[in-house]
Amino acid sequence: MKTVVVQIKNERAFRLLENLEALNVIKLLERIPYSQSVREIGKISDRSARLSEIRSITKDIHVDLTNFHFNRDEANNFDN
Repeated sequence: MKTVVVQIKNERAFRLLENLEALNVIKLLERIPYSQSVREIGKISDRSARLSEIRSITKDIHVDLTNFHFNRDEANNFDN
Protein backbone atom coordinates (compact mmCIF):
# COMPACT_ATOMS: atom_id res chain seq x y z
CA MET A 1 0.00 0.00 0.00
CA LYS A 2 1.26 3.48 -0.86
CA THR A 3 0.32 6.82 0.71
CA VAL A 4 -0.03 9.82 -1.60
CA VAL A 5 -0.85 13.45 -0.79
CA VAL A 6 -3.10 15.00 -3.42
CA GLN A 7 -4.48 18.51 -3.79
CA ILE A 8 -7.98 18.44 -5.30
CA LYS A 9 -8.80 21.42 -7.51
CA ASN A 10 -12.56 21.00 -7.86
CA GLU A 11 -15.56 19.37 -6.25
CA ARG A 12 -16.15 16.84 -9.04
CA ALA A 13 -12.66 15.43 -8.60
CA PHE A 14 -13.26 15.15 -4.88
CA ARG A 15 -16.53 13.28 -5.49
CA LEU A 16 -14.61 10.90 -7.75
CA LEU A 17 -12.25 10.12 -4.87
CA GLU A 18 -15.20 9.64 -2.52
CA ASN A 19 -16.71 7.17 -5.03
CA LEU A 20 -13.40 5.30 -5.22
CA GLU A 21 -13.37 5.16 -1.44
CA ALA A 22 -16.92 3.73 -1.44
CA LEU A 23 -15.72 1.00 -3.82
CA ASN A 24 -12.81 0.21 -1.42
CA VAL A 25 -10.27 1.19 -4.06
CA ILE A 26 -8.74 3.97 -1.96
CA LYS A 27 -9.01 5.23 1.61
CA LEU A 28 -9.22 8.94 2.35
CA LEU A 29 -7.10 9.40 5.47
CA GLU A 30 -7.64 13.07 6.19
CA ARG A 31 -9.52 16.00 4.73
CA ILE A 32 -7.82 19.35 5.26
CA PRO A 33 -9.53 22.66 4.38
CA TYR A 34 -7.86 24.55 1.54
CA SER A 35 -6.62 27.48 3.64
CA GLN A 36 -5.02 25.13 6.17
CA SER A 37 -3.46 22.89 3.50
CA VAL A 38 -1.77 25.85 1.81
CA ARG A 39 -0.20 26.84 5.14
CA GLU A 40 0.90 23.26 5.92
CA ILE A 41 2.48 22.63 2.51
CA GLY A 42 4.52 25.84 2.55
CA LYS A 43 5.32 25.86 6.26
CA ILE A 44 8.61 23.96 6.19
CA SER A 45 10.11 25.66 3.14
CA ASP A 46 8.90 29.11 4.26
CA ARG A 47 10.38 28.63 7.72
CA SER A 48 13.78 27.52 6.47
CA ALA A 49 13.86 30.33 3.91
CA ARG A 50 12.97 32.92 6.57
CA LEU A 51 15.58 31.56 8.99
CA SER A 52 18.33 31.57 6.40
CA GLU A 53 17.49 35.15 5.42
CA ILE A 54 17.45 36.27 9.06
CA ARG A 55 20.82 34.57 9.63
CA SER A 56 22.35 36.24 6.58
CA ILE A 57 21.15 39.68 7.72
CA THR A 58 22.18 39.31 11.36
CA LYS A 59 25.42 37.32 10.99
CA ASP A 60 27.63 40.38 11.69
CA ILE A 61 25.50 41.85 14.49
CA HIS A 62 26.84 41.15 17.96
CA VAL A 63 25.25 42.52 21.12
CA ASP A 64 27.17 42.48 24.39
CA LEU A 65 24.78 41.73 27.28
CA THR A 66 27.47 41.07 29.88
CA ASN A 67 26.30 43.59 32.49
CA PHE A 68 22.65 43.65 31.51
CA HIS A 69 20.11 43.14 34.31
CA PHE A 70 16.38 42.97 33.57
CA ASN A 71 14.33 44.95 36.11
CA ARG A 72 10.85 43.44 36.07
CA ASP A 73 9.38 46.14 38.32
CA GLU A 74 10.58 48.88 36.01
CA ALA A 75 9.35 46.99 32.94
CA ASN A 76 5.88 46.65 34.49
CA ASN A 77 5.71 50.35 35.44
CA PHE A 78 3.60 51.76 32.61
CA ASP A 79 2.52 54.97 34.38
CA ASN A 80 5.84 56.83 33.99
